[in-house]
Amino acid sequence: MALKKHSSFIENIPAYALGALDAQDASALEAHLQTCASCRDELASYRLLSDGLLAAMPPTNPPPSLRRQLQSNLPATRRTSSPRARIVSSWGQFAVGLALVALLVLNAFSFLQMRSVQQQQAQLSRQLQSEQTAMALLSYPGVKTISFNTNGIEGSLLLDRDRNALALFVWNLPQLGQDKTYQAWLIDSKEERTSLGIFRSDSSLPFTTFSVISPNDFEKFVGLGVTVEPSGGSDHPTGPRIFRVDF
Repeated sequence: MALKKHSSFIENIPAYALGALDAQDASALEAHLQTCASCRDELASYRLLSDGLLAAMPPTNPPPSLRRQLQSNLPATRRTSSPRARIVSSWGQFAVGLALVALLVLNAFSFLQMRSVQQQQAQLSRQLQSEQTAMALLSYPGVKTISFNTNGIEGSLLLDRDRNALALFVWNLPQLGQDKTYQAWLIDSKEERTSLGIFRSDSSLPFTTFSVISPNDFEKFVGLGVTVEPSGGSDHPTGPRIFRVDF
C-alpha cells in the first residue's frame, strides 16, 4: 500500500514542476517532499529540465485548454468517481433528458396548434369565398332560386345557368365526424353524377353555405345531390344521400 501511495506522488511530480497540479494534490505532495529525499531529487531534476526548456523558448501564455487537457491526462486526476458524484451525474443526465423530452413535446404541441390554425384559416377562406359568390349571384339578373325541404333539412339553391354557377344555403345540416364530409354532385338526365366539391357544416353558424363556379355546362344537368362521403371526397357517390334539388 505504501509503495502504491509513493508511486502516486512520483507520478504527480511532473505536473507539480509545471504548476499544473490541483491544490489538493499539490499540498499532499509538498507534505510528502518534506520526508522523502528521493522525491525531492526527482522534483529537482524536473525543475532543472523545465527551466532549461523555458529558457530556450520565448515566453508565451499557454491557452487555458492546455492546462485542462494536461490535468485530465494525469493519472492522479483519473480517479473513480464517488457514489455521490455518480448520483449527481446521473441526476444531471436525467434532467438533460427530461428537458429534451419536454422540448420535443413543446415542438409537437406548437406544430399541432399551427396546423389547427392553418385549417381554420383555410375553412374561413372557403366560407368567405362561398359567401362572396352567393352575394354576387343575388345581384345577377336571371338567377333562379329553388327552395327545398327534405327530412327536416331546409335550404335554398341559387342557380345561374349562364355562368355555370350556384350557391347553396342549408339549415339543420347535421355535424359530421372528422372522417366524413359532405359532397355535392351534379346529376344529368341519365342519373350520372359529376362531383362539384366537398364541404362541411359550420357549428358556429345557423346555416351552411356552399358555392361554386363550375367548368361544366349546367345545361347538361337536371339536378343537384348531396351525399356523405369519406374525408377528402369520392370519385362517385358511396354514402347516403342527404337531399336532392331538381333544377
